[in-house]
Order: sequence, then structure tokens, then C-alpha cells
Amino acid sequence: MEQNVVKVEQYTKSKSDYYILFILNASEMILELVAARLLSPYFGNSNFVWTAIIGIILLATSLGNVIGGKIASWKKPKFWVGSLLLIASIYIAITPIFGASVLQSIKEISIGVQISSIIGSIIFFLIPSIILGTITPVIMKERIGNSKDKGKESGRITAIIAIGSLVGTFLGGFLLIPALGTKMIFALLGVIIIPVVILLRPLNSVKTKKYKRSFIVMLVLSIMVSVVSIMTIIYNDKTGVISIDTEYGRIIIENGRYEGEDVRYYRQSGAYSSATFLDEERKFDLVFNYLKKYDLMFDFLDVNQVAMIGGAAYQYPKYFISHFPDKKMDVIEIDPISTEIAKKYFFLDDLINLYGQERLGLYNDDGRIFLSNNNKKYDAILNDAFSGEVPVGTLATLEAAEIIKQQLNTDGIYMSNVLSAVEGNGGKFLRAEIKTLEKVFKHVYVIRVRENATKKDFTNWMVIATDNDKYRPEATIVVNLSDEDIILTDDYNPIDNLISTRYHDN
Repeated sequence: MEQNVVKVEQYTKSKSDYYILFILNASEMILELVAARLLSPYFGNSNFVWTAIIGIILLATSLGNVIGGKIASWKKPKFWVGSLLLIASIYIAITPIFGASVLQSIKEISIGVQISSIIGSIIFFLIPSIILGTITPVIMKERIGNSKDKGKESGRITAIIAIGSLVGTFLGGFLLIPALGTKMIFALLGVIIIPVVILLRPLNSVKTKKYKRSFIVMLVLSIMVSVVSIMTIIYNDKTGVISIDTEYGRIIIENGRYEGEDVRYYRQSGAYSSATFLDEERKFDLVFNYLKKYDLMFDFLDVNQVAMIGGAAYQYPKYFISHFPDKKMDVIEIDPISTEIAKKYFFLDDLINLYGQERLGLYNDDGRIFLSNNNKKYDAILNDAFSGEVPVGTLATLEAAEIIKQQLNTDGIYMSNVLSAVEGNGGKFLRAEIKTLEKVFKHVYVIRVRENATKKDFTNWMVIATDNDKYRPEATIVVNLSDEDIILTDDYNPIDNLISTRYHDN
């Protein structure tokens, strides 16, 4: 009896299990954060992607808890969960190696953001999250079962799990993602699990050489895979494709060809947001011709001061400043790192050095908040703000339209680049935006951006809103609105749903 009491006291004094729970729960929250960064270049950063990731990880963790509860009643439970953790380490470490090709294949199937993000989440996060969920029941059974004060021990374990999750959330979101990038974090998470497994001491209860040999083989394999993953990431950083994680998303910079010319692309949340010609003589010209439609603001209007919401790689601002002398533009880009990228990789610094910054105002702020707090009036406000293929919801509502109108001079013009169809399910967002703007502006027009586009095509359209009775853009298209088309408000703004309906068009 005295020996049993000593054993219980020695066990409860050991704090290694607390460290294990803390580290693994922190790792699971970091995994959840970088999961969105892994998927966003292919499926965007919408609520659908986050819902899929959170849902799959919660499901997997619950399954892991159930499986871990069964393992806790086995002989050598720590050996079995330790072995599973090594499998999770390998699985997580190889994710950055194969992630891009697998997710690109899913995207090419064109089955919708909801289904695609669920499939991607299942492939990459179901198995490791199940395994990470098995450890808690095993440790809880041993510690609570051997504790003299079961209630106190249970509360302590629950608190450690919560604190670990909290630390992982802040550490991942505020420090690791901006500092290391998505791929390196996956590789390091694979590495972190290895010392946790050693700390678990899974071989203490194993006496046969067969079990010990198999475990050591898995341990060595896990270490090798993690090293290969890290080296692969370092090597790929030299191949010309640059991936930068910021507070607002993952930006990919890559060189390529566009209509026979060398260009550099700026890709974010699954969409090519901007580009630049690499030819020195054309570095301020437009690569994407749809942006030329913004020049319609000069028809019948004396435009001098312009605001543009959404900078990305500053393709149109560079063109505007270099092609229209004496005109001024304020660019409102929410992500300061995006502006630095534009300066370093997309010749924005060259533009400033050549033309000065008196005509170009650079503001890193939320577009709507900037306009709400700004006392300046503009002749034209241009909106090219997106999260992947999804427009920024806070700029599409009735309340946002009222703010925009207040910031325009008399007879000023608001122009918004909209990615949508016009007719059918795929046109629900465009029609909702028109109906919303018509509540604020006297005139709303839609311009075909691509010459051969039909009203069923999901493509770029230029929406123009103004109170100017003299402004009559040419080649407008007729959009038939119905009672089913909604008005977007801050209270009811289902943009993700409206955009996604294009996958269900007839």
C-alpha cells in the first residue's frame, strides 16, 4: 500500500504531461490558422473556406478524443499514441511538398468553393487532427486516475489545454505566419511533434525488441521527412516563385507570360489580382486590359482628384500617374506589406522616383474606414478591392454606397470592378449591387469589359454610379432586375453565397 502511495505522488509531481498537452494544443491551433493560408490561394479566403476548415478539424478532434478514449484502456497506451503522433508528424511535414499540386487539381475540377474546401480540408487536416485528439484522453485517464484530488487534476488539465490553444492562436496569428510563412510552419510543426513524442516516453512500457525497433524506425523516418521538407522549402524559395504570408492573406509572386510578353503576376486568395510587364519600357502599362475601362471616368467629366480602393500590385495607379499628367490619386490598400511588395517587385518605387509622390497618396487602411474619416472630396472613386474572386463585402452595401457618395464632388462618379455574370444564378451579386447602388445614386450603368463576353459569362464588368445627368457612357448593357434580387446592407450581406451560386447555374 505504501509503495502505491509513493507511485501516485511521484506520478502527480511529473509535469511532462502538462508540457505535452500545452504544446500539442498550441500546435493544433497553429495548424488551424495555417490551414486557411494553405487553401486560400486556390479557393479564396471566404467564410466557406473557414467553415470547412473549422468544421473538419472539430470533427477530427472529436473522433480523435473517442479513439484516444479507447486507446487509454489498452496496454501500453502511450506507446500507441506516441506511434500515431509520429505518423501525424510525417503527414504534416509532407503537406507543403504536395499541397500545391493536390489543391490545384481539386480547383481544376470546378465543383464550387464549398465542396472544394471541404475536400482539401479532409485530405490535409482530417488525419493529423484525429491523431492530435487522441493524446488528451490518454493523459487525462492516467493523471486523474492516479490523483488523490480528481476534481483539481481535471480542472488543471482543462486549463492547460485552453491556455495552450490560446497561446497557439496568438503565436501563430501575430508572429509565426508573418515571420515564417505557411510552408515553413507546416514543416516546423512536424518537427515540434518529435520531441513531444520523446517527452511522452512511449518506450517505458514496452519491453519487446520488436515494438522498440518499429518505434525507432518511425522516429528516424519522421526526422528524415521533416529535414527533407525544410530543405525542399528552402530550395523552392530560389526558383522564382515567392510566397509571402501577411496579416490579410497569402501573396504569391511569380514570373510568367501574358500574350507573348514577360510579366510578373501578383496572386492572392486564389486569383490573379495584378501584374506588371517586365520590359523596362512597359513597366507602367496595363497588363490586364479590363482596367482600361476606368478611363471612362474622363468622358464628360473634368477628373483631377481620384481615390482608388484596392492597390494590390498598384497596376492601375502606376498607369494613371504615368499617363495622365497633373492628375492626382490616393490609393487605399489595407495591407501595408502589399504596398512594400509593389515597391520591391512591381516597380512602384520606380514610379515614385520618376514622378515624385506629390500626385500619389499611399494609405494603408480599410477602404470604407478611410472614406468615413476622410474630409477630402474626389471627382471619382474607383473600387478594385477583392479577396480572391470575392468583392470586399463592407464596400458593397447600402451604407457603404452612402459613404462613397458623400466623398464625391457634385456630379462625381463611382466605378466598381465586379467579377460576376449578369444573368442567371451567376449574376445574383451583380444584380444585387446594381439594386443597392440605385437606392443611393440617380444613375447606375454596367459596361461590358471583355468584348466577346455574354451575360451568362462569369467575368469582369464595370459598374458605374453617378448623379451626373450629363454623363452617358457608351455601350452600356441592359440588366433586368426582379423582386428576387436583394439590396445589400450591413445587416444582410451574403456575398459568399451570391458569388458561389455560379456553380449551380443552369
